[in-house]
Amino acid sequence: MSPYGDTAAMSPYVDSAAMSPYVDLMEATILNARSLPRLGASIRRLRLDRRMTQAELARRADVSRQWLIGLERGQTPGLEVGRLMRVLDALDASLTIRDDHEGT
Repeated sequence: MSPYGDTAAMSPYVDSAAMSPYVDLMEATILNARSLPRLGASIRRLRLDRRMTQAELARRADVSRQWLIGLERGQTPGLEVGRLMRVLDALDASLTIRDDHEGT
């Protein structure tokens, strides 16, 4: 048996951060960003939680306010990952990729 309990019956959506000894001990908020609109809503929530204006975040991330507005609306076709990472960095947030594939 694993020191983390019975992992055989575990859901693929279990919070691995809560079970892994290799993650920070601080609890993080996980926001689902599986689509551009959800990603935009998550960015907007983080910005508002930090009491930042769009103009302030855009300046800190070195992106235009118009681009940030498009991002928050989920309307950024061809999203540039470099710009997204600068926005996340300015928000002191990170991007996590979870493998949802249940294959063998």
